[in-house]
Amino acid sequence: MPEHAFADWHTHVYLPEHLGPVWTDRGTELVGRPGFGAADLDEHTRVMKASGVDRFLVLGLQVARIGMKVPNDFVGGYLDANRDHAIGVGSVDPTQPGAAAELRRAVTEYGLHGVKLSPPYQGFHPHCEEAYEVYRTAADLGIFLMFHQASVFAPDGCNEFAYPTLLDKVAREFRDTNILVAHFGKPWMNETVELMMKNRNVFADVSTLPIKTWQLYNGLRLAIEGHVTDRLVFGSDFPSFDPREAADQFLAISELEMPLPIPRAVVEDILYRRPLDLILH
Repeated sequence: MPEHAFADWHTHVYLPEHLGPVWTDRGTELVGRPGFGAADLDEHTRVMKASGVDRFLVLGLQVARIGMKVPNDFVGGYLDANRDHAIGVGSVDPTQPGAAAELRRAVTEYGLHGVKLSPPYQGFHPHCEEAYEVYRTAADLGIFLMFHQASVFAPDGCNEFAYPTLLDKVAREFRDTNILVAHFGKPWMNETVELMMKNRNVFADVSTLPIKTWQLYNGLRLAIEGHVTDRLVFGSDFPSFDPREAADQFLAISELEMPLPIPRAVVEDILYRRPLDLILH
């Protein structure tokens, strides 16, 4: 069990009607809960408090091709009520008209701190002009970019756009904009570490990996050898996973009996000593 309060860098809020049929059906199929579980505002508040999470990222996600739309107003309203504990990450879909304008509106109105994009879910190449319009808007607003740059479960997802190395060009050309790679870029943790070694404006969260022991072990060993653990952060991916259970599983990686162990000090540092302003300007 976590010994101290901790920050959760990957939590979702939504209502069932925000999800669309693909997310709802695949959640039931994969984890036995429609949409991966309840994530309304009251439930999010309850779980964060019960789990010992003192600060958290609260995320939206919009994916037109699967009918998912968590409104930025929904995320912004929750952020307004939790300024002492949260930073808000809205979402736009670059494949849709007016994405950059919507991002500017949401950040200006609610003070959101970042924008979440997902090339493989949303179906765009990270180098396309529509995406670059969103990147330039984020840079102008001084917010960070968060990418689901990892494999996806949606049958119509585009894993050819998920490769973390595709973000190298973005990191090079937007040096003053921080980039957070969700899920450690799984299963491409090696490429994610190489991306982080090269670009000091790139961070990664370990959400969903605590239940994937082999992936997490290998990713952490690569990060240790690449000297980038200072830019790794903990995330639960609530409501898919309970934050306290995910934190317990994350800490347990240091107990594996392996020739090259994961030092307990490394996982405790990632879990307990990553203030959310690490990624803010």
